[in-house]
Amino acid sequence: MIHHVNGKALKQQTMKFFEDKLPKSDFARIHRSYIVRVEEIKRIEPYGKDKYIAILQSGDKLPVSRTGYQKLREDLNF
Repeated sequence: MIHHVNGKALKQQTMKFFEDKLPKSDFARIHRSYIVRVEEIKRIEPYGKDKYIAILQSGDKLPVSRTGYQKLREDLNF
């Protein structure tokens, strides 16, 4: 499912497809099931041992994988 400003739509392509096509400076894959627009991430909080959640501007909370967290820290200085 793709959530956007005008609502949501069912995706037909794979997550890898979107990860490759979306601009890396604007979007980050934070979990195997989530690609997020970086500017929508308000903050990253610890959630248990070695686990994190992304708090979005909307207040939604999304899980962040270890790999996703490393990418956010290295590539985007989170």
